[in-house]
Amino acid sequence: MKNLNNLLSRVKNIFGHKATTATATPSLAEPPTDISVVSDPRLKAALADIEKYLADNYSTPTAKLQYKEYTNGASLTSEAATFAVSLVILTTTNGSAHLPDNVLLLGGITSTNDVKWLGPELRKFTNFLMQLCPKHRIQHLAFAFNKTESDDLRFVKEADVTCLRLY
Repeated sequence: MKNLNNLLSRVKNIFGHKATTATATPSLAEPPTDISVVSDPRLKAALADIEKYLADNYSTPTAKLQYKEYTNGASLTSEAATFAVSLVILTTTNGSAHLPDNVLLLGGITSTNDVKWLGPELRKFTNFLMQLCPKHRIQHLAFAFNKTESDDLRFVKEADVTCLRLY
C-alpha cells in the first residue's frame, strides 16, 4: 500500500502545480471521498465504469475507493489489497509533463498477489481502459513509470510519463 501511496504522491506532484481542490472543505467534518465529489458528468461516468470493473473483476468494495475532484480533473485511488489502482483524468491542457487535455493517467497498480498473476490482470485492465477512453471522449491514455534505479519499489524518486493517443 505504501508503494501505491508513493506513486500517487508522485503523480499528484506532476499535476499538483496546476491542480487545486475544486470543492470547499468543511472545517469541522471530513469531506466526502465517494464518487459524489466528482461534478463533471463525463468524468463521473468514466469513473463509475472503472468502479464497476473493479467490483466485477476483483470484488473491490466502494468503501475502498477514494475520489477527489480538482479544477483540472479528478482522481481515483483504490486501497484494495487484491488489485489497487491509482489514476487521474485531466481535463485541462498544458499541464506538467506537457500532457494535453482529455488524458487518463494510470499512475500505479499494486497487489498482494504475485507478479505472475498481476501481469495478465494489468494487461486486461489496460485493454479495458483503452476501450473505455473513446466511450467517454478521453483522447489519451498515459502511463507513469517509475524511473528509480533502486529495486525497492517503496522509493519513487522520479517518474516518466508515456502518453498514447487513442483516436
